[in-house]
Amino acid sequence: MKKLLYIISFILIISFLLPFCASAHSAPDEISVHDFSGVLSDGIKTYIKSKNDILFSETEAKIIFVTTQDSGEQNINDFCEDLYSNWRISEIGRRNSIFMVVDTKKEEYAFLIGKSIRLALPESDMYKYIVDNFEPHLLKRDYDKAVFATYNAIAKWYEEKYEGLNLNLDNDVFKYVGGEKTKDKDIKESNLWLWIVLIVSLILMVVVLKIKRNIELKIRQHERRVLRKKFKIDIDKITNS
Repeated sequence: MKKLLYIISFILIISFLLPFCASAHSAPDEISVHDFSGVLSDGIKTYIKSKNDILFSETEAKIIFVTTQDSGEQNINDFCEDLYSNWRISEIGRRNSIFMVVDTKKEEYAFLIGKSIRLALPESDMYKYIVDNFEPHLLKRDYDKAVFATYNAIAKWYEEKYEGLNLNLDNDVFKYVGGEKTKDKDIKESNLWLWIVLIVSLILMVVVLKIKRNIELKIRQHERRVLRKKFKIDIDKITNS
């Protein structure tokens, strides 16, 4: 009975952890703008990718946007940090990129600023860009305009800070919106390894419990033999006295 309880408890713990493992997006081959929610027009994504190509070639920086409906039980800040770490954003260029994640289901967002530009672009300034450019459109759930306006505002900061940088930004968002919006392909990391670990762990647990049971059985048998031997000695003493 005790063995069965151990196994059931172990399965429940793994089952509880599985959703958290499934919630993380796998890193794309080319990191730029990734619309896993299907809320951005293709024109907006093309615009950001083309400007990021120029930005990266001149400064080794990128302004990265990710939309998701799959942050799971994590709060948006933890999810953003996990994605930032898993995608190795800090290894892009000179650690001078900006990473922003938007959960369109919870209507929440979070961002991280590259280590090498945090003094030049403190969080307070970044929040101002978001409050002025992102939040007004977020209230209307117009993610095209929200992302477009925020990208341009941050891109202008790069143009000011990096001498000679010209991204040829366009303020006419209507050139880039419209058409059917589709989710970017998202290949989730496989949980196969986790199931393998689960099965192997269960087998090991059963083996360990069986060995433990056999050891306990042998100990009890030994104790009974000792008792029988002692009892026999006591009987012999009584008989011979």
